[in-house]
Amino acid sequence: MTIKPIKTFDTISQRIIYGLNFMYSEFVPIESEKANEQGQQKLHRLMGQIIDKLYETPKLLNLADNADEAYDWYAINNTNPELDKVYKSIFKCFFDFYKFLYISFLWGETNDNYLSISNTVLKENKTSYKPQYKILLKEIGIDIEKGGTEIIVIAENDIIQSFRLLAEKIPVNINPWTPYALINFACCSFTGNFNFLLTRVDNVAGLNGLLLEIQNNCLENGYEKNIKCTFGATGFDFNITLRNRVGGFVFGYNPRKYWKFFFGSMNSIGVKAMLEDFENLDKELQKHLISVCKTCNGCLGCAKGGRNKIFAVKVKHDGKEYNLCPDNYSRHNWETINDDLAAVLFKYHAAQEIYGSDWKKK
Repeated sequence: MTIKPIKTFDTISQRIIYGLNFMYSEFVPIESEKANEQGQQKLHRLMGQIIDKLYETPKLLNLADNADEAYDWYAINNTNPELDKVYKSIFKCFFDFYKFLYISFLWGETNDNYLSISNTVLKENKTSYKPQYKILLKEIGIDIEKGGTEIIVIAENDIIQSFRLLAEKIPVNINPWTPYALINFACCSFTGNFNFLLTRVDNVAGLNGLLLEIQNNCLENGYEKNIKCTFGATGFDFNITLRNRVGGFVFGYNPRKYWKFFFGSMNSIGVKAMLEDFENLDKELQKHLISVCKTCNGCLGCAKGGRNKIFAVKVKHDGKEYNLCPDNYSRHNWETINDDLAAVLFKYHAAQEIYGSDWKKK
């Protein structure tokens, strides 16, 4: 699947749809007596078309038409409550739509070229049919009829069976607040494998294989790789982590941000201890810590109103003195990454293994 880098969008809806398109799976069939490879591939193509058509015409799902606006990399959602409401309304439209399809094809009764699902079952699963779904699905050749007590979905039999197979393959009871991995359904992933995302990020960000080099280096040195994709009523995103015992690399995407991607380190564990032993650190690591740690301004946030000692540590570098805050204001994410940044982050992660290994005991 080819994803083009886009710098600007007309609307917030397009910005969000682009994110879903970016996460959309590569087609990988599974063995099944229920649906053959051709049927699975046809469904994969149709669900991709849903995203394409929504990008062209967001009103097909009654998505908000607010002009494009997003958050800076450091901003949290509640810094702009009105913008947060717009994003949540769009995310909820997506979540409700895919949840309706998932529940319908998981619990509905199939018969040749149609599926029926009772309103009672939909209600029990806290979902419902909306007339707008008929308009959107008709764009890809699927029809819906609303009866007195049930909803009927009309489509080719191989599409219905492939939908049923996809729904049955969705992992459930992920954690107490995630009853099912709806991202797999929305992205039509029969396998639930999102390993393609690292290569896709590398290509779209124009990194020329750097992320793959970082990954290989990490795996050769005992890091563990994990990909977490989320899809809920208030948002969706993904994080790719390459973790050692304490920290590690993180690459990710958040459709609320102006940054297309973020690259960096998972945490700042061990930074205070590094600053306290600053003179013995690698020179490049010293420069890195000075660049990422904020100069203490006396806010006392680290001291929790005076109950704790101030975390700031004074260090000297190239004849200049710095009073650095290792706590909440360290910067560990960037809009892009290059060979030099990757090299110093490997040094930083190695130092975390030394200086941050016993942080839970303190």
